[in-house]
Amino acid sequence: MKISRRTLGLSATALSLPGLVQAQPATIKLGFTAALTGPFNEFGEGINRGAQIAVEECNKAGGINGRMVALAEVLDDQLVPDRAVQNLRRILDNREIVGLMCPSGSGPTLAIADMIQADGRPIINPQAQTPTIVYPNGLDKPPRPNLFSVSISNTVESEKLAAAMSQYSRVGIVHESTGYGVTGAELVRQELVKRKPGMRVSVESYNQRAQDMTAQLVRVQRANAEAMLVIGLGADFAVIRRNMSRLNMNLALFGAAGAVTMPYIEGAGDLVAGTRAVNHAAFGRRPMHAAAAKFVDLYRAKFGTDRWYGQDAANPLISLAATVGSGYDCINLLIDAIRRAGSTNAAEIVRALDQTRDFAGATIEKISFTPQNHVALKLEDLGTYEMLKRGDRVVLELRD
Repeated sequence: MKISRRTLGLSATALSLPGLVQAQPATIKLGFTAALTGPFNEFGEGINRGAQIAVEECNKAGGINGRMVALAEVLDDQLVPDRAVQNLRRILDNREIVGLMCPSGSGPTLAIADMIQADGRPIINPQAQTPTIVYPNGLDKPPRPNLFSVSISNTVESEKLAAAMSQYSRVGIVHESTGYGVTGAELVRQELVKRKPGMRVSVESYNQRAQDMTAQLVRVQRANAEAMLVIGLGADFAVIRRNMSRLNMNLALFGAAGAVTMPYIEGAGDLVAGTRAVNHAAFGRRPMHAAAAKFVDLYRAKFGTDRWYGQDAANPLISLAATVGSGYDCINLLIDAIRRAGSTNAAEIVRALDQTRDFAGATIEKISFTPQNHVALKLEDLGTYEMLKRGDRVVLELRD
């Protein structure tokens, strides 16, 4: 951009005059990196869509104290940690960015967590589930001061999954070999054994995007598992489900929140019927709470009944909450904190986030943070769903 000598002269004069404060940028700028393309783009593009809706809604209402909000930096990392680091470096170099959203996954988020903590600007996590993202020194120690989360944490999810599976005596867990998968599997195993000390739990891992998991499934079969849990992403879960069909494995099947998404439904087809999963309860409850219903209407008005929403206008897929709804809540929480702080100063926004009480979210009915608690989701915010086939559609019914 070409800058005239006159502009430079005015800027220098303004800086030299005592008591004259530089004008703030007219627009309040936010940014993030996410998997916008690639095999896991249902997550990154999902939170991007939620962020867009939140910004548009805010600006239609007049912005923040008259200032418009913009997603000034939205970069694609394809769920690759190294790319997330490079993207975040570029975003942080833009000093006009005042608030951020975490990447769409535990690997990229773990990779950037120390960077953003050192920087100090507020950031909110929509999806990554590994507990060390928020609490790097343990759950009994303080959280990262400027990192907050509306995601389904492995710790809360493991309680819900263990409750749903505790009726069985022999359980298999098949998980992806990432921080999300490893941590999630171990927490569920611990919860299962705690609830039922005599339970036998076999654990198998696989690498993301593996094209065959037969070996792992055969070992689960040999352990005589009555039920199996998959902790991973939808495309991989579809491979596992097809492999199970070839092996004629007819055991109770459960999925963690990251597994039951459109790539699972598209990749496994009719085989998804009977799968049970833990996810946000907000979109499965009837009636939906007011903020959830409002968000659903906003999404359908902008994007229609697409692959994130599902084909049934009256019953959006729960993945709409875990992806799009989470991005919507993150940006709205930043907007609310900036408004209450009356400032775009990082420390003041963080202080306002720490004082958030009963904020009406789409995915979580009441979101609260304190300096000691930076995780909004609670056990009662989760539900157990069952996937059913109705005609040519897959629907998810909330069971508890």
